[in-house]
Amino acid sequence: MKKILKIEVSDEMRERATIEAEKRDAHIKHHFEVEHLSYEERDALGFIGEFACCELLGLDWKDNIRDNYRTIDDFDFSLGDKKIDVKTETVPPNYARKILRKEIGDNELYGRRLINKGQFKLLNKYDIVIFSLFVRENLDYWFPIGYIETNIILKEYKPTKKRPDGGYYPFSACPVPTSILKPITDLMSVNN
Repeated sequence: MKKILKIEVSDEMRERATIEAEKRDAHIKHHFEVEHLSYEERDALGFIGEFACCELLGLDWKDNIRDNYRTIDDFDFSLGDKKIDVKTETVPPNYARKILRKEIGDNELYGRRLINKGQFKLLNKYDIVIFSLFVRENLDYWFPIGYIETNIILKEYKPTKKRPDGGYYPFSACPVPTSILKPITDLMSVNN
């Protein structure tokens, strides 16, 4: 089995993410809520995801912190000539294992990566979306799942509330099948 990539979250990342989330809070529109995290915690985890992704890709995450958040950003950071957006979610342990081992079916619960309908219109600002996760009961490690070019998402997938298994997502979202994501290792040599 292939080694599962992960980044250990440092105290510095966690502290800075909390600071940045507080600075951005007055200027952000929250597109959804989750029961297991407050919106402050969720926003901080989003920043940690960006910071950890930069670290994995050989970028200094501190260089990508904005001066202010009065406007929506065009992307999270650049990698070569590509504009990158990082999506980070929390997943229960049993599903996280299946996702990271690439053993989850696209039509299973947690088998698709979701882009909230409110964020869907922003996809044309990015070239690539990187999906990542935290295991819900252990927020000490960030795990990349994979990436996809935004033009593929815009062409092939549209927001919906209906899941493939007949259930419903908690909010209208663009469900990207996990199986089509490319390995993050393809991006790791871009800056080296």
